Amino acid sequence: MPASTMQPNLDQLAGLTGVRAGALLRWQATGWPDRRAEQWRFTRLSRVEKMDLRPAEMAAKQPAAVAASLPDNAVILSFSNGVLDMAGLAALPGGVTASLLSDNDAALAALAELVPAAHPISNLSLAAMTTGLHLDIAGTVEVPIILVFTGDDNGVSAHPVISVRLAHGASAVMAEWHQSSVGLSAPLMGIVVGDKGRLDYAKVQQESSASAHLAATGLKLGEGSVFEGFQISAGGQLARLETHIVLSGENADCTLSAIYLGRDKQHHDITTNMNHAKGHCLSNQIIRGVLDDSARGVFQGKVHVAPDAQKTDGQQMSRALLLSRKAEADAKPELEIYADDVLCAHGATVGELDDTQLFYLTSRGIDRKTARSMLITAFLDDAIDSITHPALADMLRPVSTAWMNATPNAGDL
Repeated sequence: MPASTMQPNLDQLAGLTGVRAGALLRWQATGWPDRRAEQWRFTRLSRVEKMDLRPAEMAAKQPAAVAASLPDNAVILSFSNGVLDMAGLAALPGGVTASLLSDNDAALAALAELVPAAHPISNLSLAAMTTGLHLDIAGTVEVPIILVFTGDDNGVSAHPVISVRLAHGASAVMAEWHQSSVGLSAPLMGIVVGDKGRLDYAKVQQESSASAHLAATGLKLGEGSVFEGFQISAGGQLARLETHIVLSGENADCTLSAIYLGRDKQHHDITTNMNHAKGHCLSNQIIRGVLDDSARGVFQGKVHVAPDAQKTDGQQMSRALLLSRKAEADAKPELEIYADDVLCAHGATVGELDDTQLFYLTSRGIDRKTARSMLITAFLDDAIDSITHPALADMLRPVSTAWMNATPNAGDL
């Protein structure tokens, strides 16, 4: 069997039915994406293909401590090796109801429709689902709900599948925090924001340096709804955060910004597909990357505007900062527009620290490491300032600060 189609150990999945059985068949037919897959040409999975992994069946004995500044009043739902600690469901705030997903669950079928049917990671995670959780949210829920993912077994792959649905006019604050040491972390998220709903959302990827993180998220926005999302990818040896968004109702508003921070030989991939299916919608993406040593960063972002999606405003800008001549950044922004009354723009830049600015700061008594950190912080501010929810901003800012503080002076240009 060629390497591109090598299968993980899926022996335990015999007897699947419904949505999961279909996903397993699709996965077995395609396997891992190979070099011919255009969407994966910057991110090769040869390292993942060689792993001898089995889907986790039980949680770790002791959930790992989370090195994070989580909001004090947050409700924490803990997943260890991709398996949910059911005790956390009892603390869910009013307006939030939870249920578990099964092979033939309508919510699982709806989630599967939010990502492309041929998507390899979503098919694998649907089939190998370690825990399936569905959250229904009604009304205004002010207490942040944080999904925390830890794990301690580098011989397993974790496949948590989470479905979130906000009712008409509902609002909520949610976040994902990934800090495991499993071999492969492959979460699948499906989010539907109903008409006039609002979801503030954040994701932090801080997996161990030996882990691979391959995430797929499907997002659907109804009429007049608002999604404000932010992602930071700083951990893992190989990480890909892929998001598919459909603005399915007029006057929907989607912000999805991201930061990737890489050093050593890390590989970070931020991939988005923004589909403006209806008119009068807004989308904005601000992507910032900082790379040191021999790290590589990738941004692939496609904005699709349907023929009847007039008055669309779609903005996308990617900028990467290289701290080392060995680092590499790839960007592939795309616009696919079939309407004639739109305001869309995209762009990508790759650069180095400004020597003039660095000299200016050091000539005024600021040490070189502090001066570099100040310039990097200023570079990231465009993206970080897009976080308007105070609790999420307070949770996310320390991640970039900690990364900068751990960056040595080596690699100066």
